[in-house]
Amino acid sequence: MDRNKPMIAILFTLITLLGAKYTAAEPMNWNKTVSAAKAAQEQGQYAQAEALYSQAVAMQAKTLGANSPVVAVSLNNLASAYQAQSMNSQAEHAYTQAMTILSKAPRQEESLARTMNNLAALYVDMGADQKAEALYTRALGIWQKLPKKDNANQAISNIGLAGIYHSRNDDAAAEPFYLRALSNWNAENKADSADAADAMLHLADYYRFRSNTDAAAVMYAHVVGIWEMSGQINTAQGIAAQSALGEIYRAEGKYEQAEPLVERAVKATEAKLGSNDLQLAASLNNLALIYYCEGKYSAADPLYNRALQIRESNLGASDPAVQHTAEIYAALLRLEGKRADAQKVENFSARAIAPHF
Repeated sequence: MDRNKPMIAILFTLITLLGAKYTAAEPMNWNKTVSAAKAAQEQGQYAQAEALYSQAVAMQAKTLGANSPVVAVSLNNLASAYQAQSMNSQAEHAYTQAMTILSKAPRQEESLARTMNNLAALYVDMGADQKAEALYTRALGIWQKLPKKDNANQAISNIGLAGIYHSRNDDAAAEPFYLRALSNWNAENKADSADAADAMLHLADYYRFRSNTDAAAVMYAHVVGIWEMSGQINTAQGIAAQSALGEIYRAEGKYEQAEPLVERAVKATEAKLGSNDLQLAASLNNLALIYYCEGKYSAADPLYNRALQIRESNLGASDPAVQHTAEIYAALLRLEGKRADAQKVENFSARAIAPHF
């Protein structure tokens, strides 16, 4: 499976370091500079934030020395401003400087781990997953040794590693990190967050692939519930989750539970992609199959017919998918007693695959 970059980007949020404390000797002028830089960054004015953080670094280094943890904090935040502007080499250099300072300073383990998370996120953006993996792993080692558990930042390390392994199609390795991230978010009362929903969707897809449909259904149902509450149910991922859960319920004979999910997926797919999209044909086919299993042949009939028309329009009459849909539709028509209509569909199918000289 390919990496879902929007989902990863949401989970790799930059952290502003809070671990280092300013000394009493700190001049008011750099206090104001740091505050202005943070305000500019929060407003998306990253070039201005960059300039202000650079000034703060210079003032702090002059007063406290270049190896002060306070300087490291501003270097980290300067790096995040660079990263927001896609100035990756500058961001890497600033993060590395901050890490070097923090690794030598006493009682700065938490700040060091946060900076590692940030640099790891940068490496993911740069496609340097091996470097990112090493940093997330080191950060996790630090979080686990701290006397007070930092669930929020530990979740970032866990979900970062899960995303890397997922991008390598190694979901068996990703699974425990997704689960640990979910545990972290649950401890933070964020079990229903968008980040948690994304992680659960990956787990649900993995469990379904492994034929662990019970575990998959639990995850899909939770995801659907979260996106219903947040108004995201008609997104591409929301549609996919509903369709997958509906298919699991159908295979288990839970037609009453499957039907509303797939009906809603059909409506959302058509609204999003239009009336002649192949994905809509697949959704129509899925809903028709549920109706067929329930014995609602008259309800299944127009859906199979539409799916056949869409597939023929997109793929051509001789395509195997079109032929298969035609066979199913003809069989349904015969069950309805519509033999003449069934014959027409069968004749259409035969003509499409007949050799032409």
